[in-house]
Amino acid sequence: MALYQGWYGERIAGHVAEQAPDWTVRAVDMGKGFPRLPDDETLERLAGLVAERVPSDAIGTDLMLFLAEETGACLLLPELASRLDVRAVICPVDDYRLVPRGLERQLTEELHESGVLYAFPRPFCSLSAGQGPISLFAERFGRPLVELELLGDVVSAVKVLRGAPCGSTHYMARRLVGARADEAPRLAGLYVQIYPCLASHVEDPVLGEDMIHISGTLAKAAVEKALAKALKLRHNYGEGE
Repeated sequence: MALYQGWYGERIAGHVAEQAPDWTVRAVDMGKGFPRLPDDETLERLAGLVAERVPSDAIGTDLMLFLAEETGACLLLPELASRLDVRAVICPVDDYRLVPRGLERQLTEELHESGVLYAFPRPFCSLSAGQGPISLFAERFGRPLVELELLGDVVSAVKVLRGAPCGSTHYMARRLVGARADEAPRLAGLYVQIYPCLASHVEDPVLGEDMIHISGTLAKAAVEKALAKALKLRHNYGEGE
């Protein structure tokens, strides 16, 4: 199940559903305009209103993607996880202002006390592992992992083994076909950074980088690794006829 707050989140849910047709993905719009610091009574009331939007067959789901765009919505996460009886949640942080480190600690403590597994990847495309349902999700979505095929010094094909949930890895893969092999890593980072997503230019004080730069670096590293493997295979076995 995916709870989202706008076009970006809706698109992520759609991409996940498209790339994992064997999964049942319920996408629910939480709405917008949540107060930044709701009192306990307001928080419970708002969580109840959001929960009412969730189809009955989605309650008790293994994994909930919490695709919020407002800090006030993030404060509802522990209460919603409890009301909806989910086993695990992924709350991506593509903008430090959405979930500062202090708020993340507060949310993880509350989720832990409720027995809910959790992940707060910074950014979403850095996810590579987790527990329970999060691990299964991370096998298909998160830190980019690709394979390249070369024809001479040109990229002839790109296969996405694991892609960013927003779809940027698949976009990058399509754009790389026909590129010079030595230019592919640089172009990979560029294509990911021009793809519209929630990753911001706001620096995370702990990581020392902004989210969009990290996204580009992860894509570049994935292509560098795939390129090195392709060149090694060609060296060992030749290009063939």
